[in-house]
Amino acid sequence: MTWTYTGNPNDSDKDEVRFLIGDTEFSKQQMTDEEINWAIGEESNTRTAAARLAQSLAMKFGRLVDKSVGDLKLSYSNLYKQYQDLSEMLAGEASSTGVTPYCGGISVSDKNTVEENPDRVQPSIRKGMNDNPTETPSEQRYSNRYRNY
Repeated sequence: MTWTYTGNPNDSDKDEVRFLIGDTEFSKQQMTDEEINWAIGEESNTRTAAARLAQSLAMKFGRLVDKSVGDLKLSYSNLYKQYQDLSEMLAGEASSTGVTPYCGGISVSDKNTVEENPDRVQPSIRKGMNDNPTETPSEQRYSNRYRNY
């Protein structure tokens, strides 16, 4: 198991994730390179990988109990809370970066562009699909009015 950090998050995804979770000090290693590389492979981007690792660190410290002996106090619950908050923050950043929702058919020109696309999968249900082509327009209005009764 290895631990490396170049000090430049632009160098690699691993260094970026390590920077995002604050695991940049050799003397206080939290995650191995292998764990970080696994998370990067599992997730869609470095922010979600960092959020997953921060959640893992929160669970690690959540299993430990606060201890005090005289004036000495070890408070793991604070570490749990900090990594939990970090995980939520990174997950929020990941969900708001680079993804824009699209809702089609709002404008007439957008709707026409979509309908004119020859590669578009044709809908299985469409307006007028049950119309009888042999009826006159006045007969169609009459039959459409009473079709659902």
